[in-house]
Amino acid sequence: MCSVFWRRLFPLVASFFCIVLFLVYPQAAAQGFRQGIELCLSTLLPALFPFFVACNLALGSIPRKSGFVSALLLSWLGGYAVCAGMVRDLRRQGNLDEAHANLLLVLGCCSGPGFVIGSVGGHLLGSVRLGMVLYLAQLIANLGSCLILLPFLHHEKTRQVMEPSASAVSASNLSDAIVSAVNSCLCVCGSVLFFRVLEATLILGFSIPAEVSPYLSALCEISSGCADFSRLRGTQALYGICLCLSFLGASVFSQLASLLQGMASLRLLMIARLLHFPLLGLLVRLILPFLPGDIAVFSSLASRVVPMNRVSPDAAFLVFLFLCAVLYKIRKRFYNDTVSS
Repeated sequence: MCSVFWRRLFPLVASFFCIVLFLVYPQAAAQGFRQGIELCLSTLLPALFPFFVACNLALGSIPRKSGFVSALLLSWLGGYAVCAGMVRDLRRQGNLDEAHANLLLVLGCCSGPGFVIGSVGGHLLGSVRLGMVLYLAQLIANLGSCLILLPFLHHEKTRQVMEPSASAVSASNLSDAIVSAVNSCLCVCGSVLFFRVLEATLILGFSIPAEVSPYLSALCEISSGCADFSRLRGTQALYGICLCLSFLGASVFSQLASLLQGMASLRLLMIARLLHFPLLGLLVRLILPFLPGDIAVFSSLASRVVPMNRVSPDAAFLVFLFLCAVLYKIRKRFYNDTVSS
């Protein structure tokens, strides 16, 4: 009874606190809103909208048996929002059971290569090679945290999968795919705008020192957290960005909750992300000595985030080979399990 009372009281107190904060610091709220709009228009919408449309079209033609592998590949290329949307749609179609939905969310939830390699590596850290290391390391950390949590995947309860119906099947034509993509993008951008405004007002309202503000940014929104940590020097900047890529931030989890609609376990994902950070930090520490000169690149950094960067052909080819190798291993394992059964 007491837990139910606090569960209802906390959202009310948090809402009242935010309202007062926004009214007391309207200029900071307006600044955060402008930053959020700029981020959505210059980075999120160009990166996510085409992937949402393409994934909605692809899901309608993916065979039932290969749906998991195809969705995993698209998740690694499109990022966490694409992953959540596909988990939801595959569950509604009846193509994923409860355990595989949780498995796909833990394995596929990541930041896309455009953000990690292009924005974080190429512009914030000044090294595309370092961005590639971060991108590949986060995928390996996904696999490691998934292996640790594998015994718990079957015990985490989510909504029961429903029989596929006409309204539950993914978009089979372009117009339906575009409508679904627009709704998903509105959910993503709305979460980013709110947490950008909240972050700006908290920093001004509580006079948060510069040493602490990157951690608050990382807690609220991943892109601003990466930008703030990148302005620091040396390994502090690198491992701060690792922290952002692992914990994702409240904005990302808000987006995931809206996109998933209860079709997979967010609690299990939160535990996986806690395991993700030490694994990612260890991988970066092991790989970084083989990249001479990359540690020194963050001594002088730009004061703003340049949203997009084109990956060099050799970097894109290496990422492609890595993804093909991983998917081949997963497909071979599923094929052997099917034959043996």
